[in-house]
Amino acid sequence: MADTLVRFARLVGDFSNPFYAEERQRDIWNEASAFGLQLVLRLGLSAAVVTIWVVGEPPAPYVLGALALLGVVCVLTVGYAERLDVVLRAPERLLRLRLPPYLLLVVALAAGLLRASGGTSTPVGVGLLLGAVAGLVGLAADMHRSRA
Repeated sequence: MADTLVRFARLVGDFSNPFYAEERQRDIWNEASAFGLQLVLRLGLSAAVVTIWVVGEPPAPYVLGALALLGVVCVLTVGYAERLDVVLRAPERLLRLRLPPYLLLVVALAAGLLRASGGTSTPVGVGLLLGAVAGLVGLAADMHRSRA
């Protein structure tokens, strides 16, 4: 019996559609979907960075809300694949040349949020610190799990 995430993904993705019966179409759609997800991530992060640096603090809640939405989509995407025994977060896959641009965007966003809040905003500082710690703990847990 499939768990809730897998059932939800099958409903949203309409995987029983006859479109998925043909292997070539399915493979191309998988590549197109991966391209689209990566593009949305890069453009979403880039737009957040530009918005915070150009406009400043007023749009910060909206930027953070959009980033939360991106984060939820990414977590559900990775979670679905892992529920079906596809390992996506092995260190040899994570530590590639595509990771530094994401890291650079995240650092630029964090710096922009600090700058926009005047560098004295306790909620922004606490949020950045907690986010950094959570990210590092998650990365360490994934690396530990992949070695086991």
